[in-house]
Amino acid sequence: MCFGSTLGLACLLLLFFPLVSATPTSPFPNIPFSEFSSFISGTFSPDISLATVLVLLFSLTDNPELLNLHGRQQHSKVNGDKQHLVSTWMKMFSRLLLSKNLRAVRTELFHSADHIYLDPSEPYTPQSVTALSKKLDSLVSALHLGAFNTSGKLRHRRQEISYEAIEPLRLILPQSYECDSEGCSQYSLSQNTKFSQVPQVALARGADAIQAWVLHGHCEHCGTSYYADHTRFHNTTTQEWQRSMLSGARFVKLGQSTWADRTFTSSVLNATYSFHASTSAFAEFWSTSFGLGGNTTITRRHVWQAFVSESISMVAQDQQDNPDLVVADSADIDEVTTTAFTQLGNGGVIQPAQDHACDECSHKRRFSTGEQHLDLDDYDPVTMCVVDGIVMSPTHCAHDDCQSPLANAWGEAFCEYHRQVWGNRCRHQREWTQYQESHSRANLAGVCRMISRPQEQVPWQNPRRNAEVQAHDQPAPEDDDAIIQKAHYFGPSKYYCTETACYPCGAVLAWALFDRSESPTNILRFLASLFPTPESRPTYICIDKGCQVFRTAVVNGSFETTWKNTRFIVDTYHYSNHKRTDNLCQTWCNPSPLDGSQPNLVIQETDDHGDLYYKRAFNTQACEQLNAWIAGFAGILKRMTIHNFNWFLHAMLYLHTKRVIAAKAAKKAGQAEDGDEVASNV
Repeated sequence: MCFGSTLGLACLLLLFFPLVSATPTSPFPNIPFSEFSSFISGTFSPDISLATVLVLLFSLTDNPELLNLHGRQQHSKVNGDKQHLVSTWMKMFSRLLLSKNLRAVRTELFHSADHIYLDPSEPYTPQSVTALSKKLDSLVSALHLGAFNTSGKLRHRRQEISYEAIEPLRLILPQSYECDSEGCSQYSLSQNTKFSQVPQVALARGADAIQAWVLHGHCEHCGTSYYADHTRFHNTTTQEWQRSMLSGARFVKLGQSTWADRTFTSSVLNATYSFHASTSAFAEFWSTSFGLGGNTTITRRHVWQAFVSESISMVAQDQQDNPDLVVADSADIDEVTTTAFTQLGNGGVIQPAQDHACDECSHKRRFSTGEQHLDLDDYDPVTMCVVDGIVMSPTHCAHDDCQSPLANAWGEAFCEYHRQVWGNRCRHQREWTQYQESHSRANLAGVCRMISRPQEQVPWQNPRRNAEVQAHDQPAPEDDDAIIQKAHYFGPSKYYCTETACYPCGAVLAWALFDRSESPTNILRFLASLFPTPESRPTYICIDKGCQVFRTAVVNGSFETTWKNTRFIVDTYHYSNHKRTDNLCQTWCNPSPLDGSQPNLVIQETDDHGDLYYKRAFNTQACEQLNAWIAGFAGILKRMTIHNFNWFLHAMLYLHTKRVIAAKAAKKAGQAEDGDEVASNV
């Protein structure tokens, strides 16, 4: 292959090198191509590859400090200052290239006339380091990158090299190159956008923003349109236009003139998970830090669009049947989250946790003293599910026994149907005025003070009423179908709590919203939906009110029909507060009996000194710890609509479960590697 054509291809690829902008900067080398080609072909091997040339070029331009240090050490300016024709900086630079980036292609760096011997067992030799350093010094001079002239005088201190001169033309294009619609042949896609109508957009790429142009493809035969992040097609069954959101899209549309790559959208999802960052906080951070000198602004709506798109992609890619979410072509972002939870939410069940088992949430069955005659092969491993609720949930229609979404989340109390039925009725002006005053910001500040200082009583305050408030973990009325008469319908109703179920290792199994109470009946219904078959039910179910749930199961008969092989226990934190006079709780729901009756809950371990000690077999606080983490999203969730609440919480728990399982797998793999290393050493 002719080296000139190779360098021509190299220059074309230079156009696609990522733009890095900083101030102040030095210009990119702008020498004639013929000089560059002659130098490369005359200095290095005739067989040098394009990739090797680019590594050498960008290794120099990406390290301007090296150019300054190398140039300064080549000249002696004061007494005692040693002069190095080949600086120690360039020698170390050459050693790193030979041993790291270019070790596999070291022979391409030298002519046969250089007489350099490369030992296959060694990364470099002193001769190869010196020879390459001289070649790189010549390349610096050929590119006019030297900071000093031949007499040692500083010409200009090298700053970061600007790549603005070779900024590429960025296009946002469809992934498909031919029509793949059902019932249509594999026709090529046409591009019918007029030149004057090609949209120019801002593309957020991780930590920078560039200008890009958007083009879409069109099938002339079936009318399907192909975009970078979705496909618009005509559903012949419903006779409606729909769009399929591509879970593997490289770029995602965030707004009318704003797009983002997957690095940006994944950073939104990860920042929300790791830092509990709101959309406003992330938008302000990114726009201030990376907004292309203030020319590109990311809003909270852009961030929410990025979150929804990335979370849908995360969940959809785990689906076996159809990984792409299909919505109506006219669907807005709220309708997208609604459809996403309906199609991908699985009713709150977290798919990655299905059939999960690790050494923290299951172990082989252990028999008590009177069960030693039993055969271990006849019993399944012991498992546990931990359940708990957190009082953090969305609002819904205020009408009796209606859980439909609000017609307007900002100020409306009814769903669309009940708003039309009740919206024009009198709201009693006096009561309405009192309600507005009690829900004002000024009144809220006083409520916060009363909560933070419960013992404070100033003369101008009205006497406090000691209202009987049902504690979150106390028994609730079992008549869940009873309608509680409301005094007014000024404000919307609210779900009582969010119930979560997880394994002792922290992997989330499922979650659900409880409307009026966290009653044992609601808990049993929730558990019955999670474990529909006897094989799926765990050995233990741990919950803060386990004794109440157990008592209710016995009374309503579900214990004999459903839960006879499952034992309800109380977690260790709440068990200490349960009444010791409650014989049922003390006998059946003890999470850590020390009498040897439950060897699957309490095990014996040996410490470093060889002494035996008791250890709980499972982490019964897993759900408490999970809910403490979820509480960090309270500021984000409290103003969300029910559909956004459902998808946001499901996405966070889904990502949390994937990370927990991945961490357990990595830990197990690390232990296996350590074991193999120990075995090999033995």
